[in-house]
Amino acid sequence: GYYNTVDTSTPATLRSTLHQVIDDHQRLPYTSSGVDTWFVLERAQTDPTNPNNILDVYRNDSLQKFSGDYNREHTWPRSYGFPDDGSDNYPFTDCHMLRLCNPSYNSSRSNKPYRFCASTCSEFITAGGTSGQYPGTSNWTSGSFTNGTWEVWADRRGDVARGMLYADLRYEGGNHGTTGISEPDLILTDSNSLISSSNTGQNESVAYMGSLSALLAWHASDPVDDFERARNDEVFQWQGNRNPFVDNPEWVDCLFNNDCGFADTFCAPAVPNSTGFPASMDAQGSLTVADNDITLFALQMPPNQFGYFLTSQTEDFVIAAGGSQGNLCLGGQIGRYTSAVQNTGIFGTFELSLDLTAIPVGTGTAVLPGDTWRYQCWFRDGNPTPTSNFTDALRLTFE
Repeated sequence: GYYNTVDTSTPATLRSTLHQVIDDHQRLPYTSSGVDTWFVLERAQTDPTNPNNILDVYRNDSLQKFSGDYNREHTWPRSYGFPDDGSDNYPFTDCHMLRLCNPSYNSSRSNKPYRFCASTCSEFITAGGTSGQYPGTSNWTSGSFTNGTWEVWADRRGDVARGMLYADLRYEGGNHGTTGISEPDLILTDSNSLISSSNTGQNESVAYMGSLSALLAWHASDPVDDFERARNDEVFQWQGNRNPFVDNPEWVDCLFNNDCGFADTFCAPAVPNSTGFPASMDAQGSLTVADNDITLFALQMPPNQFGYFLTSQTEDFVIAAGGSQGNLCLGGQIGRYTSAVQNTGIFGTFELSLDLTAIPVGTGTAVLPGDTWRYQCWFRDGNPTPTSNFTDALRLTFE
C-alpha cells in the first residue's frame, strides 16, 4: 500500500501525488557515531557475493567494508545547490543520491554533469571489464566542471539515472512537513547555462543538474536489477522513503516523457486480496501491431505467489469464477499465457512482454490492426485460506 494514493492519470497528478508519498523523509547525519550515511550505504551497497565487501558505483570494485578504500559520491554534485552540510540540508545526506565510490574515480568525476561522451574521451575502466573500445564496459570523461562530461558504465548508468530522477521529484522547494525546514527545488535539465548558474558556492532555493535527456536514455537502457532493488529496500529501512522509479520504472515515461499509458481499465476495482488492496493492471509500449512492443504489468498482488495473464476479445463478468475470491472479467475464447507463469516476488508484481505475432493458447487468432483485446491477471492468494484472485482488466485497441 505504499503507493496506494498515487494517481498516474496525467504527469501533473503523478508528480503531485507521488511527491507526497516520498516527501518528508528522516534526515540522516552525514557522519556521526550512530546511524549515519556511512552506516546505511555500507549495507545498501553490500557485494551480493561477499557480505564483508561493498561494490563501488563507478569502478565496480569489491572493497572490504570499513577499509577506507572508498568514499561517498554525491551523484547530484553538492556544489550544484546544496554545498553547506547541516541539519537544515536534506539533499546533502539523502542516501538515494549518495553512492560509495573509488576515491580516484570520484575525484575525476568531480561535478561534471552526466552526459554521453565519445571515443576521444578518457577511459575509466571497471574491475574485470575490457578496455580500449568505446563505450565497452568503462566509464568515460572529458572536460572539467560544468563544461565536462561523465558517462557512467553500462550496468550502473540506470541506477545513477533513477537516483537523479528521484532527486528531481523529491525536492520541489517548500518546507519539510515535519521539521518545517526549507528545502531546495532540484530540477534536471539539458541547459548547460542553468546548471552552471547553480554552482554558486552556497545553498540555493533552486538548482539544476543534467543532462536530463542522457539520464532518461540511461534509465531505458539499463533496467532495474536485484542489486538496485536491495539497495532501495535498505535505504527505505533507515531513511523512511523509497525511490519510486526503482519500484515502478514505467512511471519515468509518464513523469518525464508525458506518456502515461494508453490502457482503458474496466472491471475496477478488483476484489481486495490478502494485502488489503485490489490488484491492478497496466500496460506500456506501442499500440501499433507492427512495432510488436507491448508489456503488461500486474501490480499490488500478494508477495511470493504465482500467477499468469489472460486475454480475450470478449468481455464478461463471472463472480468468483472457478471458486476464486475475485471476478473474471473476460469471456468467449480466453487465452491463457500459462507458459509464462510468474512469481509476484517481494513486491507483489510481475510483467510480460507480449509477442503480438503469436496466437495465445485458446483464442485461435493473433492480434490484428483494429482489434480490441482485453487482458486480466489471475494469481494465487490466501484470504484467509488458500484461494485465488484476479486483477482488474484492460482494453487495448491496436493500430
